Amino acid sequence: MLPRLIQIGPFPLYSFGLMVVLGFIAGVWLATRLAMRRGLPGAVLMDAAVVILLAGIVGARLLFVLLNWKTFAAQPWDVFSTWQGGMSFHGGAAAGIFAGVLYARAQSAPVLRLAEAAVPGLALGYAVGRIGCFLNGCCYGEPTTLPWGIPGAYCQGVRDAALHYHPAQLYAMLLNLVLCAALVRAYHRPHHVGQVMALYVGGYSVYRFAIEALRKNYTADVAAFGLTASQLFSIAAIVVSAAWWLWLKRHSESVPEVAQDNDASPEPAVAAPSALPPTPNA
Repeated sequence: MLPRLIQIGPFPLYSFGLMVVLGFIAGVWLATRLAMRRGLPGAVLMDAAVVILLAGIVGARLLFVLLNWKTFAAQPWDVFSTWQGGMSFHGGAAAGIFAGVLYARAQSAPVLRLAEAAVPGLALGYAVGRIGCFLNGCCYGEPTTLPWGIPGAYCQGVRDAALHYHPAQLYAMLLNLVLCAALVRAYHRPHHVGQVMALYVGGYSVYRFAIEALRKNYTADVAAFGLTASQLFSIAAIVVSAAWWLWLKRHSESVPEVAQDNDASPEPAVAAPSALPPTPNA
């Protein structure tokens, strides 16, 4: 579509990289704002975001390479060509969550409560990043006759350039914006600590399972049982997140509704959980 936006001397500006950066900025802004609404240390969240970003990029690329090892074995230097696309969200989320938990604990910050503030921003940043996939011409779906199908000439590695293909990237953007709005609403309403994060893991996994059905055999390979690797991960994550949500309802502290007219006022003090439940990989 438009993988390279402009060329400044010897330095190209790639659309995929630009949208990832913009998505990161938007996600951090939203997460920090939400954290402040519940009286949480927004500064810690902003610092942790940098650690999470770096770990997420490494984890996302690493899992993508492992899942497509045959391709990279023939051209090993392409492992570092991240500007061409090729990032696994599950790998990035797992690495980012792990790094974020370690950083928050090192700062003696309430890990789950900060994570709850972060996940709506994660959904927003993901939605913006998928625009980069659209401009890059990757992650499209199967052929379609719908009027908004993408011409094959603008898609990477298509089998038939004369066909049009589902803009799965734009579907992903829209669905994750809906998910972001649902998470923000859940965050503002009374709930138990950690349930917003469990809701995100489950909601993202449902979306991802569905979108992979369009990408299967085109920009996502079948791994086993007629499902892609992301669909298999999603099934496991849906089960784990549902069980975790129910466990938190019985064993986690409750938090009240946020006053909508005061962005920065802290809520009544709520003790952080004494034990952190295991965090599922998304």
